[in-house]
Amino acid sequence: MPRLIRRVLAEGPLRGRALRVDSGIDVIGDIAIVRLVGIDSAVKHEVADALLASMTNVKCVFEQEGGVEGEYRLRKLVHLAGDDRLQTTHRENGCAFEVDLGRCYFSPRLSTERKRIAERVSPGESVLNMFAGVGPFSIPISRMKRVRVTSCELNEVACAFHEKNNRLNKVAGLIRVLNEDAAELPRLLGSRFDRILMPHPTKANEFLPAALALSKKGATIHYYRQVLGRNELEARAGLREELTELLPAHASYEIHRVREIGPRWLELAADIVLKD
Repeated sequence: MPRLIRRVLAEGPLRGRALRVDSGIDVIGDIAIVRLVGIDSAVKHEVADALLASMTNVKCVFEQEGGVEGEYRLRKLVHLAGDDRLQTTHRENGCAFEVDLGRCYFSPRLSTERKRIAERVSPGESVLNMFAGVGPFSIPISRMKRVRVTSCELNEVACAFHEKNNRLNKVAGLIRVLNEDAAELPRLLGSRFDRILMPHPTKANEFLPAALALSKKGATIHYYRQVLGRNELEARAGLREELTELLPAHASYEIHRVREIGPRWLELAADIVLKD
């Protein structure tokens, strides 16, 4: 996607202008989200118009101001071109997800990771997703492996979209959606799980005790964290130090790189196994 922006700026009516573009584009359904730094509003609209003309699958362009913020991890989005709406249908891994980007968190950059997790699930497993959003981790698991998933999500709007997406992908009978705080799940649920997903990379450490309490012997926990480091080696060392403090002695884990999220910041996943 960054190459697409560079091509638009190099070949279109904006050719020759010294413009700085940060982080490329996120395309979610037919909505493109860009970051444009250090240029005035009129030029931003010109860039957005050029992108809209170059991407036939995109109907709206928004600028993201700042990072993902707040309890529900939402983006602040400013309309630049095309339709002025934030609801769309995104397709990945053979599934369709309706989402309102103004009221729900969704990242298309985790598509490969969501597929990786779904492929690791075995038939007959019980799965808990502690931070389910509109269902992009849970639904592929149920659709690909036909297993039951319990999805927990604090955002009531995201829960409603998750329920809708369950029906859209024909897995409504396999997924239970709970509009709850994940910290309360040990009190609310009367069962333990073979596999637990924790895709909340800024706060997963706060909820790991709950995940451990909900795990069967031999369970796997997929633990996501955003880690600061001058390089990947240093970031991995930081995550290992954190896990040494948080995990019981009988746990083992492998660390997997998910993506780069900014200068010196990586998102890593620890696939934790609780030995029998």
